[in-house]
Amino acid sequence: MRATLTVVMTVAALFTLTARADWQWAEVGTVENDISQDETEATWAADDCELISDAAGAYLYHSGEIMKKSRDSDEKEQKAGLFKAAVALSQLSVNHADVYQVFCKP
Repeated sequence: MRATLTVVMTVAALFTLTARADWQWAEVGTVENDISQDETEATWAADDCELISDAAGAYLYHSGEIMKKSRDSDEKEQKAGLFKAAVALSQLSVNHADVYQVFCKP
């Protein structure tokens, strides 16, 4: 009984994954809410986009500076804390770059 249940659950899971895979690879333009690949205008104003770009650069710069301080530190706890801060700032930079890519690139 247990083996049968396992086989049925496996087949159901595979069927679900197959159905999802078919949907994910739909041709562009076949789904009503597809965004045109030929968009030529940015969504946000140029001033806002410049601020986002500047922020991404500043976060990345400060991440590198804090990482240098982390490497130079001899204290284990301070080194770990600085490293975590550098990673957090780096992630903020990535997030801002993603926002820029989505809303500011034509």
